[in-house]
Amino acid sequence: MLVRKIMLLVFVLTLGVYGYGQFVGDGGKQTVLGTDHDLRGEFSGATAVCDFCHVPHKFNSLTNQPPLLWNVQVKPGPYSVYSSASLNGVARDPSTATSATGAAFMSLLCLSCHDGTITQASFYQTTSGMGGAGSTTPPNVGGTSGLSNDHPVDFTYSAALASADGGLRTPTEGAAVRIPYVGTGNLPLYKDQSTDTSGRMECATCHNPHNDTNQKFMRMANSGSALCLNCHGL
Repeated sequence: MLVRKIMLLVFVLTLGVYGYGQFVGDGGKQTVLGTDHDLRGEFSGATAVCDFCHVPHKFNSLTNQPPLLWNVQVKPGPYSVYSSASLNGVARDPSTATSATGAAFMSLLCLSCHDGTITQASFYQTTSGMGGAGSTTPPNVGGTSGLSNDHPVDFTYSAALASADGGLRTPTEGAAVRIPYVGTGNLPLYKDQSTDTSGRMECATCHNPHNDTNQKFMRMANSGSALCLNCHGL
């Protein structure tokens, strides 16, 4: 009995450590209904919602094994990334995403549609619920300039970066934190590996693809630059 109690206590304490700062997800996924990410209106006879982005039964031949049962073919890149003397971090090309650089997928998956260079999105697998789906032309990010003229993504947002910049909020960090945050709005940062101490700024830091309540799928309203000030403020 004592052994069981000790094991239960260790289990509860482990959950507490693992749960600290853990990102709880994008909320109810039904909020994607009726948004621009609900593609039923784009294809004749389409009734499915999730299938356009996610493969219900993932197969093992997807290039680079994108996570989240992804159904939109990822683009090989390369992408022109943001570069500026004022950026103390180093932005990577998200098309280099691999199992070793997992955070980059959180931007590369967005770029499989909003790539700025290739105009049509294609699918790994179609289902009957996708109607006549073959390809679609989504709005692009950055035009022909790729990511070079957009907010930088896929760079490490660490306490060291915030200190070097002098105008950024210090994020949560730690190997026990599954997905760290920055700002009072709890904007998520993403890790390449679960054991990493610091997270990375990705497209999904500011955008929730399942909820367009705040327009442009922003994670929170940006009135008075409220979202921006989660990072760019002291």
